[in-house]
Amino acid sequence: MAAITEEQSRKRLKHSHGEVEQATASIDRISELPDSILCHILSYLRTNTSVRTSILSRRWRYLWAYVPNLFFHNENQEIVNSVMLLRRVQTINIFRLFHEIECTDYQLQTWVTFATVRNVQKIDLRFLSKEDVLPRCLFTCKTLVSMRLRSCGVIPVRRGAVCLPHLKKLHLIYVRFEADESLIHLISGCPVLAELSIKLSHGTVYRNVSSPTIKRLMLNFRSRGNGGRSDRLEINTPALEYLKISDSFSEHNKCGVLNSLVQADINLVNDHNIPDYVLYSRSLLEFIDRFCNVKRLKLVLSSCRKVCFRSLIISFSISLVI
Repeated sequence: MAAITEEQSRKRLKHSHGEVEQATASIDRISELPDSILCHILSYLRTNTSVRTSILSRRWRYLWAYVPNLFFHNENQEIVNSVMLLRRVQTINIFRLFHEIECTDYQLQTWVTFATVRNVQKIDLRFLSKEDVLPRCLFTCKTLVSMRLRSCGVIPVRRGAVCLPHLKKLHLIYVRFEADESLIHLISGCPVLAELSIKLSHGTVYRNVSSPTIKRLMLNFRSRGNGGRSDRLEINTPALEYLKISDSFSEHNKCGVLNSLVQADINLVNDHNIPDYVLYSRSLLEFIDRFCNVKRLKLVLSSCRKVCFRSLIISFSISLVI
C-alpha cells in the first residue's frame, strides 16, 4: 500500500512540474518589458518592419508610433505619409530616407522638413538624382549632429545660408554644389565640425577645406587633371588627427600646418600629360613634407613612377607603396 502511495506521489509531482514548465514556456517575456525598452529595440529596425509588429497583440499595436527613429527604404509615398501622420512622438533622433524611385521635389522637401522641425539629430538621405532640391531648413537645423547626403540635393552658395551650430559629422557623396564657393561656405557654417568625408566626381567644386575644428578628414576626388580650379586641393585644418586622400595630384595642391596629425592614408595619381615632372616632383615633395609628425603613414604612389624622390628623407615610420 505504501509503495502504491509513493508511486502516485511521484506521478502527481511529475505532472505538477510539467504544468509549471508549460506555463513558463507560454509566458511572453518580451511583451512584459517596459515600453521604453521595447521602443529602443524597435528603433534598430526599418520603419516598415517596426510597423508590422502591431499585429502581434494589443500590447504592440501602437508601440511603433513611439519609436524615435525613422528608416525608410524606397517605400511608396502613401506609406511614408501615413507613418508620419500616425506618429505619436514629437521628436526624431535618426531620420534615414533612401528614396530612389520617382518622386516630386515637393514631396521630398516635405519629408525632410518634417524631420528638421522635429529636432532631428542624425539625418541620412539618398535620392534618385543629384538634381533633387533639398529644403533650405536642412542647412539651418539647430539640432543636427550628423548629416549624410548621397546623390541628392544642391549645396547652397550664399554666405549665411548654412548655420549648423551642433553638426559634428558631415558626409557628402556625389552631391551637387550651387557654385565653386559652396563647399567653403558649408564648412564655415559648421563651427564644431569634427569629421568631414567628401566623395566627388571631377570638375565639381573648388576644393578648399578650411576649419579649425576638423579632426578626421576623408577626401575621395576624381579630377580630369586639366589645371582648372576643380583640380586644386587646399587643406587648412590645424587640429587634424587623421587624413585620408584619394586624388589626382597636381602642382596646385597645398596643405597648411598639420602638427596634430597622427595617421595619414594618401593615394595619389598623376596626369600622364604633365609636361614638367621636376616642378611636379617638387610640389609633391612639399606636400608630403607636411606630414612631419605623422606616426603612421601609408603612401600609395603607384601611378607616379616618374616622380623624383632623391631629396625625400623620411624620419618616421612609413609604409611606402610604389
